[in-house]
Amino acid sequence: MAESQDTGRFERHEETGRPARTAANVEETTDRPLLRAGAVLGFGLGGLVDVLIFHLVLRTHHLISGWVPPTTPQALQLNLLADGAFSLLMLAIMAVGFGMLWKTAERPEVPWSAGLYAGAVVVGMAIFNLYDGIVDHYILEMHHVTQGLQPDVFDLLWLVGSVVLLVAGLLVVRAERKEDGTPPGDGQL
Repeated sequence: MAESQDTGRFERHEETGRPARTAANVEETTDRPLLRAGAVLGFGLGGLVDVLIFHLVLRTHHLISGWVPPTTPQALQLNLLADGAFSLLMLAIMAVGFGMLWKTAERPEVPWSAGLYAGAVVVGMAIFNLYDGIVDHYILEMHHVTQGLQPDVFDLLWLVGSVVLLVAGLLVVRAERKEDGTPPGDGQL
């Protein structure tokens, strides 16, 4: 940040209060910190939405239901405990994403764009869903979209939906960038 020669204080943008971008303090802008913050928050949000909708509301499966079928009260309790621990992990990942966003706010070289951030959040959610679908459903067989021990059509649909979500997020990010692929100009988040 550039110091004002008159006051010795950092210059601030009049409307936003964020550090002002001047030729002296910014050589190049980059949107990568904003994209990373959004993707990390989106990863955690994707996991939390999965637990809330599929594990707790619809009860189609639990985190470890492929390993410990919830057929007894004790097994169900263990599955719910695993769901709770996983939810806390996803909240922690979201907190890291918010922390990254907070640190990004003070960086004058990072342009703000709500659309770019939203696209990155969607990409992060899709990355979680792809990880969940490939690793948890097929490789580790921790659980499947529906209760059962074998992958079914819903596991495949989960992966297809995840790819659609990823493409949608990437399209939003692309639309928010300038035609030459550079970050957008000054915007408001």
